[in-house]
Amino acid sequence: MRDIKRIVSILLAGCIIITAAGCNKQPEVDVRPVCEAFFADVKEGNASKLITYFDSSDTTVEDLNSIINPSGLNEEQNAYLDAIRKTNDFTVQDPVYDYEAKTATVFVSFYQADYLASEVKAAKDFESYESALSSVPNKIQTLNVTVDFSGETQKIVDPKVLIDTVYAFTSAENNVMPGKLKDYCKNAEFVLAPERIYTNAKEIGIRVTFDKALFGYSFVPGIRYYVLKGNDPLYTSDVMEITEEVVRLDLTREMAGDSSYNENGFLTEGIYTFKVTDDRDNEIISLNCRVQTKTYEKETVAFKNLKNDYYLSNLVFDFKDEDMKTNVYEYKSGWWDYDGTSIGKSAFGSNTKTLGFSLAVNSDITGELYYDYFYSKDADFKGINLEQPLSSASCKPSAYEDQTCYNLDYSSEKFEPGFYGIVVYSDASKTHIVMTAACIVVKESSTDIKGT
Repeated sequence: MRDIKRIVSILLAGCIIITAAGCNKQPEVDVRPVCEAFFADVKEGNASKLITYFDSSDTTVEDLNSIINPSGLNEEQNAYLDAIRKTNDFTVQDPVYDYEAKTATVFVSFYQADYLASEVKAAKDFESYESALSSVPNKIQTLNVTVDFSGETQKIVDPKVLIDTVYAFTSAENNVMPGKLKDYCKNAEFVLAPERIYTNAKEIGIRVTFDKALFGYSFVPGIRYYVLKGNDPLYTSDVMEITEEVVRLDLTREMAGDSSYNENGFLTEGIYTFKVTDDRDNEIISLNCRVQTKTYEKETVAFKNLKNDYYLSNLVFDFKDEDMKTNVYEYKSGWWDYDGTSIGKSAFGSNTKTLGFSLAVNSDITGELYYDYFYSKDADFKGINLEQPLSSASCKPSAYEDQTCYNLDYSSEKFEPGFYGIVVYSDASKTHIVMTAACIVVKESSTDIKGT
């Protein structure tokens, strides 16, 4: 009897040990599959799949799409965002379980091209942008993912936070591409030709104005422009970076070539078209103008006959070309005192070394002017030899901080007392006179008159 009891006791003890062991054994849980599936759907960016990870009241497919694929984007904008999207990848680490809370923590490494890297932001076109994305080291985000396995199905906790983090590059604050530049073009017009007609032009050009909102993005595509005469290509620019709201695009002799100019140095007649595109050749604007030439007869040089004291209190100049006059700031123009020898508004002492007339113009003016200086003992300038000026030169305007000026200068070691006149022409053949100006040089030095 004792033997039977002893056997029963051993069996009961064994049962107790087995039962105790069974009570401590945890249920088998593996949250890696749900994490891998979730991030595969995040990588794909499929809102219809991602919505299944949310409770019905948390969000909508539309809300997710506004993060992953923002509305209102065009094909250009999407191209830049897709270049980033294609670099998305991830790895899932081993979970850490909290069986009491019935949650698991999973560290996920999400890989994405560093679209804010300096090499990427310095790209000048889409091809170089893609190349830069592929060459810079990936940005690695370590995402702390919590999985709740307390219910019948495993749930990703706060999935929207994870989606927001991965798709931060689509937000307005981090957008790298504003869309088609055409959408940001506010205005385009021909420089100095409001009616789109140029007469005797050496250069023509357009001014394009972009919305300042364009410069709020971290990457702005470059632009290129084409100039055609009729249907024939005349000039193609390189891709240029946009750095300011107003961009000026010109056609000069160096660009068009000598064959596009007549014997007087003007562009030949015809219809010229400026076509502006972005760096992927999407058209932004296209404008055309008419260039015409006008033959001038040789104009007669004439100066006003003024009394000597007039030169002391007045600026002496006379415009012959009304078109030029509309682009001149008369109150900023006049004789310029280079060496402190001025004794009046149009008068200098004999110790002057440079006579100079500063012609202040609209900053859009870029053409070259030609000029001659003449000397006369008498105020009427009669008898001067027009074929033998004291000095002949040409110049283009110089841009200063506060204005743009033609510096029409003549320097000499000695200036005889008398009258000096300048004749300014629009063309190298010196046919059309733009303006004349005159000044007086007295026999006394400026120091004698000023007493210094």
